[in-house]
Amino acid sequence: GYTTPKPLIPIHGVPMMQLVLENLRPSTPCRFICLCLSEHIRDYGIDEHLKKWAGDQVVVVEVDRVTEGAACTVLLARDYIDNDDPLMIANCDQWIDWSIDDYLQAMQDQEADGFIMTMWADDPKWSFARLDNEGNATEVVEKQVVSNEATVGIYNYATGRSFVSAADAMIKQDLRINNEFYVAPAYNVLIAQGQRIRCQNIGKENDGMYGLGIPSDLEKFVASDLSKRAVAGIANADKS
Repeated sequence: GYTTPKPLIPIHGVPMMQLVLENLRPSTPCRFICLCLSEHIRDYGIDEHLKKWAGDQVVVVEVDRVTEGAACTVLLARDYIDNDDPLMIANCDQWIDWSIDDYLQAMQDQEADGFIMTMWADDPKWSFARLDNEGNATEVVEKQVVSNEATVGIYNYATGRSFVSAADAMIKQDLRINNEFYVAPAYNVLIAQGQRIRCQNIGKENDGMYGLGIPSDLEKFVASDLSKRAVAGIANADKS
């Protein structure tokens, strides 16, 4: 029933993607690399919206074709992420009730090569991380309940280069799920190399993580007091 592209659907007057950008913006310097569909740039000027919201911090990469999965889409930004800078990969359609600064600090404190934001869940619609007794991820799988540590959709790597090499290896080995290359299973390449992949649990669905990707979830979030608090600061800043 929505005709507006998902990233621009308003939540109390604030476009979804602006809300998510602010939700993920750390206090330390960062750069946003946004992968946007060509038609959203052409027909809705989403690139100009992003420049307004993030200024010089944003790079827009145009997605002009249907890829073979989310990992392939992220790799369209290879020129910007194949380096030694830390990398966070995130969807545009979730909101977290958690400090992104605390999350990034936890990754640093645990000296993790990769860090996965998780929540408690037992529905096979999610991706899941299997953990050992020390809390290290030993496997990350899509659409199989191998634990109660479901991925939120926010994935971190100590360097962008490590994701690129892992994703390239995953694709070379043709490790698809439902005929697609997902982001989460790329961690398995790093795990096989002996790298340290850790998780940070932030609660559960609608209690820590709030999905915005389908109408029923979005409507539930919009009806909550939390959503009003989430947009209040952004709306006031825009007015000023």
